[in-house]
Amino acid sequence: MYNLDNMEITAQEMKRTIQKIYQRLDEVTPVDFDCGKLCGEVCCVYDADETHTEELVLYLLPGEELMYEDSPDFELYYMDSSEIRYPHSWKDNIYLVKCKNPPRCDRSIRPIQCRTFPLVPHISKNGEFHLVLDETEFPYECPIIRDHIKLNEDFINVTYEIWKMLISNPLVYDLVDMDSKDRDRRTSKYKIMI
Repeated sequence: MYNLDNMEITAQEMKRTIQKIYQRLDEVTPVDFDCGKLCGEVCCVYDADETHTEELVLYLLPGEELMYEDSPDFELYYMDSSEIRYPHSWKDNIYLVKCKNPPRCDRSIRPIQCRTFPLVPHISKNGEFHLVLDETEFPYECPIIRDHIKLNEDFINVTYEIWKMLISNPLVYDLVDMDSKDRDRRTSKYKIMI
């Protein structure tokens, strides 16, 4: 059972909800061209050099792991929530996913983080919800952020609508809130988009 908006729902209902979110986000794109051609698809293929041990994995939101259980394109694994810095409300495992052959993964099930990139959810100090562009958020340079390329308004609006719905889940809210406080401590260089 999963808790969404304080209602218990089954795994199948959660999977259908995630599929609807994916479908809604598929209706919009950040820009009107393949932005991966600007950077060699760095957000998909980023690999750390010898001096870093980072690996490109994406943390999944609650229930999103259901989309990857039988996927040959993605490796699904988890960590105990006590092993990493996560909000105390996250008592269960934290699921992560890694594309096995980037950038040639099944785009129909790419994670919410991929679908809403380069926008990042942010809760301000006074509790207002925003989407921001944050150059310091990623271990690589995104030309959209660096070159101030204008994002499509429908992409911004749909992404805002989806994240606003997602943060109605207390676990997602706690995670976004924690990340936002970290961001505010780390930098003031992010740009509020909405």
